[in-house]
Amino acid sequence: MKIDVHIHLSSPELIRDRGAALDGEPGLKVLYSDPSARLASTSEVLKAMDEGGVDKALVTGFSFQKEDNARRYNDWLLDECSRYPERLLPLASFDPRAPFAHDLAQGFLQAGGFGLGELCVYDEGITPDLVERLGALADLCRDRDAPLLIHVNEPIGHQYPGKAPIEISEIYALVKRCAGAKLILAHFGGGIPFFATLKKEVRENFSHVRFDTAAMPYLFHPQALSLAAEILGAERFLFGTDYPLLKPERYYRYFADAGLSSEDTEQILGLAAESFLGLR
Repeated sequence: MKIDVHIHLSSPELIRDRGAALDGEPGLKVLYSDPSARLASTSEVLKAMDEGGVDKALVTGFSFQKEDNARRYNDWLLDECSRYPERLLPLASFDPRAPFAHDLAQGFLQAGGFGLGELCVYDEGITPDLVERLGALADLCRDRDAPLLIHVNEPIGHQYPGKAPIEISEIYALVKRCAGAKLILAHFGGGIPFFATLKKEVRENFSHVRFDTAAMPYLFHPQALSLAAEILGAERFLFGTDYPLLKPERYYRYFADAGLSSEDTEQILGLAAESFLGLR
């Protein structure tokens, strides 16, 4: 089974009037003010999954800061995914700093939502306050055995829309605060898997963490994935496309270029997610 843990699904409201959706939503504007930045409808997501041979996907929205936008979108997402329960698993999305965040997350999980994510902050690093806010959401997820997908990015390299000023030490503080929760760090965890080569506590603190492959073809040489799989084991890495940013087929070529064994490729494409998320 192939499982994509990172797809962005747009509601008809967002697609119909992108300009109105961006109003008062800086987390959306930084990524989608460019008209060429794609939004994907349910039919487009399902088509891409079918063409790429993807069986299930964790689907999410955007970093909403306005409560009415966040509630309206996440209510729609729950309803939409209920139409495709064997294929689409909904994750609640919102700005984790918003005053309504904890209440919305709790209600979403109680209503049958699969988890939370991709939770994003683009205009600052992972501050101590943000660590605590995300940690409180991780507590909710741990209590319900639900996954929490969090946006992180690499601290060096080229700039691009949505790249936050995040430091490796901040990512590690977040990992420790979210201990016991099913934590997925997007975008290869910003490169933090390589720090599992440190002695003592680091590898142990990564035991509850998985890292998705979203946008890796844009950010990391293919060798990064094969080296990280050798360090931590391929079962720590989950297939995520960030669709509609990239289609599944682009990742299949990337995995081949990485020189992964067939066993490691199968782990990343689905077996690891089946086990970690309880989807067997």
